[in-house]
Amino acid sequence: MSTEAPGLWARVLVRALVVAAAWVMALGFLGPGEALLVAVLTALTFVLLWLRARAGGPAAPPPEAPRGPDPRRPPDEG
Repeated sequence: MSTEAPGLWARVLVRALVVAAAWVMALGFLGPGEALLVAVLTALTFVLLWLRARAGGPAAPPPEAPRGPDPRRPPDEG
């Protein structure tokens, strides 16, 4: 992702607003130390998701190959 990517600054702004909202809500419910922890963990989540997307790894593990007949089905009569 380059700095010229369309919508980059909008995404950064929205993510910053989400971090700020998480901090404000945690501040109201938990206190200042915990609010800082919530804000840092929220920002870290965005960074880790960005790194995973940048690395190009799969979002989910590949499906497993079939191992044999389905034990829930009766065998074919043949």
